[in-house]
Amino acid sequence: MASKLFPASNLPALMEIALRSRLDVQALFQKAGIDADMVGRADCYVRVEQIDTVLSTAFSETRDPLFGLHVGRDNHYGNLDIIGNLMAASASLDQGLALLFRYKDLLVPYLGFALRHQSDAVALEVFPHYPDLAFTQTRTHNELVVATIVAIGRSLTGGHFPVREAAFRHPAPPPPQLNEYRAFFQCPLVFEAPCNAVLFDEAALTSPLPGAYPDYRRRLERAADRLLGALTRAAALTRAAAVSLQVRERLYETLGQGAWSVEKVASSLNMTTRTLQRRLRQEGLRFADLRDQVRHEHACRKLVEPCCDMQQLTQDLGFSDIANFYHAFRRWQGCAPGEYRRRQLTERARNERMAIHQMER
Repeated sequence: MASKLFPASNLPALMEIALRSRLDVQALFQKAGIDADMVGRADCYVRVEQIDTVLSTAFSETRDPLFGLHVGRDNHYGNLDIIGNLMAASASLDQGLALLFRYKDLLVPYLGFALRHQSDAVALEVFPHYPDLAFTQTRTHNELVVATIVAIGRSLTGGHFPVREAAFRHPAPPPPQLNEYRAFFQCPLVFEAPCNAVLFDEAALTSPLPGAYPDYRRRLERAADRLLGALTRAAALTRAAAVSLQVRERLYETLGQGAWSVEKVASSLNMTTRTLQRRLRQEGLRFADLRDQVRHEHACRKLVEPCCDMQQLTQDLGFSDIANFYHAFRRWQGCAPGEYRRRQLTERARNERMAIHQMER
């Protein structure tokens, strides 16, 4: 799969999902290789594979069997950032959907949309662009997508969104859970459908939206065009920088397999050592720096696990002894591994207490 980029301005929404799953957000983002300095920034991007790590973990570890439905039904067009405001300022739902289709890579680059007309109704269909992204194949994601469409439609139209049918790719849930589906969607439900979709009255497409604001919409379109252009340029640079991504992948694959050498990695990529070093220099990188990045990220993830064997971690990272690992970790993180572990576990416990408190409110 050619890596697609996800704007870091959307990361706060992922943090909220992780919190609702009662996860340690910092540890989860570190696991996905997402730097905290990126969060909320419009000029930074992460790969959709990293988003897959975050959402797959959040979906699999939640204790709520209807997590996707509950998150989706709480959505509002304001949660969609610039795209939501573009849709709200549109003259009609038809115009708003056209803008969603045009700028969707600023929000959900891993999804595709289509409108299918039938008689006096229209179906908004949603399908994953990349089947190898695990989270898009889950029931939780299906619920989230379909519930979000209905919630956004209702918020855009002031509650007047005539839904005729909601379709899901997954099988029907057990009867008690099905009652919650019915209570929210208030329409016939179809399961094991070819794609996730919402069927609604075609007349809703041309009905005026209460928030129509042409001048504001045009200003937002100019801003969205700039963001989309920046995303396109970043994607081009990422493709050019694919060698460093491949090196990182090889380094992760060789964890625990002895010393990491540039010669070994170059050979696995079918390159000479000189070619690999030249390609990395073109990206402004050195092999030793990439190796340290991977070691640092892996060490941070392992140190927050319940059982962490320092000796084994030292060996997996390719250090000759624990003293060398401690010295390197202090250089990376500014503190000893044990101190880092204590801080992170304390922060995780605090986040869990806050999440429980929020859920109980």
